[in-house]
Amino acid sequence: GPAGLVTPPEILAALQLAFGGDLVGETGYDLAATRCCSAAEKAEAKARGSSLLYGELLPDGVTKAMSPERLGGSLPSAPASGSHGAVVLELGHGSGKVAMQVWMQYPQVSHVYGVELVPSRYAISAAGLHKLLVQRPEAYRQLDPSPVPATCDPDAAGEAVCLQEQSTGRRLEFRCADFFAVGLDLAVRADAIFFAVHIPCKLFPQLCQTLAKAKEGCRLFSYHSLDSIWWSDEPCPFRQCEENVPETDTFSTSWSPQGYRFYVYVCDRTQKVPAIQGGLRNETFSEWQSLWDEAVQKWYFHNQETEESQWEMPTQAGCWRAQWSAEWNAHFYWHETFSEWQSLWDEAVQKWYFHNQETEESQWEMPTQAGCWRAQWSAEWNAHFYWHETFSEWQS
Repeated sequence: GPAGLVTPPEILAALQLAFGGDLVGETGYDLAATRCCSAAEKAEAKARGSSLLYGELLPDGVTKAMSPERLGGSLPSAPASGSHGAVVLELGHGSGKVAMQVWMQYPQVSHVYGVELVPSRYAISAAGLHKLLVQRPEAYRQLDPSPVPATCDPDAAGEAVCLQEQSTGRRLEFRCADFFAVGLDLAVRADAIFFAVHIPCKLFPQLCQTLAKAKEGCRLFSYHSLDSIWWSDEPCPFRQCEENVPETDTFSTSWSPQGYRFYVYVCDRTQKVPAIQGGLRNETFSEWQSLWDEAVQKWYFHNQETEESQWEMPTQAGCWRAQWSAEWNAHFYWHETFSEWQSLWDEAVQKWYFHNQETEESQWEMPTQAGCWRAQWSAEWNAHFYWHETFSEWQS
């Protein structure tokens, strides 16, 4: 893998025992955890506005992620015994291979807890755990899963399995659930968190509110750069690990064995000035990509969250919305989450008007102030100019 970090052969052999030799180190896009998804699961994901596009870290990528300069910096020096050791949380554990590798390879870890939303992927992880138990009954035993916290909805907690190492009491646990309902609450006491999944941008604020409560010294391995997703007024306690700052710090994955860029952070509240500014919404974030179709010589739009493509310009991108006005022959744009204004249709006069939900006032004219944004009409350019009030050298 990148940086020459190699997974011990005995760990690879144990993973192959649990999952089968052909499933450990899978590359490409046609993985077992992709083929297993049913039509119903795909339809449910589409209804949620998410995607079942899947990939996973390869064993050498996990070994590098757990190096002392990265997630391993949060592990104690002594091996774990019972509950005395590090807690590792994986949000979206997929097939379970990453979580199982961490549990097997790092004796300082007392508890690895994985949460997976898609039942068919959870089933692969549960089957791997059971196979390991059957193959090595002298080393492992099955336990009852951890109880769901009282603060979580018990109806949201699906199936769960738990394996214990008999000699040490260390535990590996998988649960089938939405980690926003069950699992994310463990972030407050986890020593290391794997968050190597893509989530819809509408969930960024909720994610950040929980990560803001992370344990001091906790390490985070993220698919997303926190600079781009910290959509919260809560101060961000994380800073990027020094070894991870160079863009060349990549990790072996199924879709990019030569290395893919992930971000590694440490929770450090001693920072006088947070390295990642809280309250800054990344207004340029979009789930859409514009791509060129060489065959028809035309641009089209691809949604990275739903995996859908279309020729028409999207009317929703990130936290922004757009609506075409035939009357004005232009698009109207507004910020969905942080605007007090609604655009409404008046059927009687066949025209759009704007309603302020805070003052209950309505007007025909397009607002020049919405949330933290300002607009000004230019007769010369026959267009509005927009700027962000907080982060602009301009005043209106």
